Amino acid sequence: MTRSWYCGVLALMLSGCSLPFSLPYQQQPEPIWSPASDNQELNDWLQLAGEVTHSSDAERQQQLLRWQSMPAGNELKLALWLSHPRASNSQRQQAQQLFKQHLPAVNTRVQQFFGVYQRYNQELLALNRQLADRQQQIDTLTRKLNELASIDQQINERKFRE
Repeated sequence: MTRSWYCGVLALMLSGCSLPFSLPYQQQPEPIWSPASDNQELNDWLQLAGEVTHSSDAERQQQLLRWQSMPAGNELKLALWLSHPRASNSQRQQAQQLFKQHLPAVNTRVQQFFGVYQRYNQELLALNRQLADRQQQIDTLTRKLNELASIDQQINERKFRE
């Protein structure tokens, strides 16, 4: 009898463990998301990207000063302006840092959009590094050629004197 009683109690305990724990139900507000708002945000970024691309140097400098003096929350706009086709290497590096810090906070479509700018900046930074390396090689070879030319000239002068 005790054995069947223990089995019954154990069965009741195990079945009670599988029941969901009940707390007072609180309705959670559902996040407001719609594809239309997602598309609108992406359209806004595309419009700003068009403005950035077609801006003059003076407009670009003015916008950079404007977004750098703004309080937090506009870092991606600043990064977009820092990714301008005529931006310097330091501006591109600053844009890359801003993208790394602030992209996780936006939706995936906007992340994909800014991913293009990240790759663009990476490619231009890599090309500029290669260009600097090649220029250094050219300068070294030019210096060596000038040394050889001067040695050749000295040899010719000695032959001419003899």
